Amino acid sequence: MTVDRRQFGLALAALGAASASGCAPKSGRLNIWAMGVEGEILGNFADAFSRQNADCAVRVQALPWSAAHEKLLTAFAADDLPDVVALGNTWVTEFHALGALEPLNARLAGSPLHDNRFFDAALKSVTLDGQVLGIPWYVDTRLLFYRSDLLHQAGFEAPADTWADWDRQLAALSGGTNATWRDGKFGLLMPFNEYEPLVALCLQADEPILLDDGTRGGFQQAGVREAFAYAVSLYQRGFAASLTHSEVTDPYAAFARGDYAFIITGPWNLGEFDRRLPDAIKANWATAPLPGPRGPGASSAGGVSMGVTRASTQKDLAFRFIEYMGAPARQAAVYGLTGDLPSDQRAWPMLGLTQSVRARPFFDQLNRAKPVPQVPEWERIANEMVASLERVVRGQVTLDMALKGLDEFAWTTLAKRRTMLARKAAA
Repeated sequence: MTVDRRQFGLALAALGAASASGCAPKSGRLNIWAMGVEGEILGNFADAFSRQNADCAVRVQALPWSAAHEKLLTAFAADDLPDVVALGNTWVTEFHALGALEPLNARLAGSPLHDNRFFDAALKSVTLDGQVLGIPWYVDTRLLFYRSDLLHQAGFEAPADTWADWDRQLAALSGGTNATWRDGKFGLLMPFNEYEPLVALCLQADEPILLDDGTRGGFQQAGVREAFAYAVSLYQRGFAASLTHSEVTDPYAAFARGDYAFIITGPWNLGEFDRRLPDAIKANWATAPLPGPRGPGASSAGGVSMGVTRASTQKDLAFRFIEYMGAPARQAAVYGLTGDLPSDQRAWPMLGLTQSVRARPFFDQLNRAKPVPQVPEWERIANEMVASLERVVRGQVTLDMALKGLDEFAWTTLAKRRTMLARKAAA
């Protein structure tokens, strides 16, 4: 994505901006863990924080995403967690259940972060039992990337807002549905083993995916069933290719060839599309919010938040570092280094993102996003959802059998949660 370099320069200057207050004499080193490229660039900010607070020593350890979860659990078991940890929002529930995270409500009430305009769903994702357990650092969600030239050739000016109108567009762009100019091609790429698109569709239902405080499945409810049935129909009507992600060896090349007119994906692909697509079509792709059953639809709220661990002996200093990183100008600087979308809406205009034709749809989608169910077992359930979707599409089970099976899977998977909540209620 093109960024206004003057605005980015102003944002990057936040690395050297004075912090709100100094540190008390240190009782040891402040340890911070973060994953991926974000962990790699965080050291620059930690160094600046240390320089501005002469008594603070800060050490950042960057963890690979592939090993991070196991390392965090091992560190918890050994009572060796760092002071500050950057967690994927779906992991916050698990580490809250372990008692590993310090509630931040009291600190937040007297903090400059209290006035931050976080996306509502991002903050809800890290708030459990009324306790704020993390401060949103960067956010993501899923929406449509599409070939605007193909859409125009099919006779449409803009992507649809509703499922019914999107059906008409997909039919016109899918070779198996009388669109002879698109023989062998599909309107949509939505691989079976990526659960986020299916979850987003189910979040558009009026009913929650899980019921009774996340202790049982709600897959047979009318709204969730409608969403699941709609997802199945995308394959059965020939709009989406019936394949897994591994069967698409190069989705960027496939998109460039026009094999698929729509892809449901996330914000990292703003940069990837710009880098990987050939020059000939760089002006011919765009983004748009997801359509919904009766109007613009919801999507899932993802991202990463920073939390203070209960094991930390320097909780005030740890929270001060989170405050430092939560300032809108520093969030803008992180975007400039990584492309991660800021969790504070005030950082978006600093970078021109609300005026960007490709980034603005993410802003709108994030304001309609919803948290995924806040249970530690969620990823297991989500993976079973797409496995069930594939079985229905391939004719191995009926839709009703699949939804009944999902409720049974959720009941078994959430048994420990029901027991723990029952004990808590009886205490």
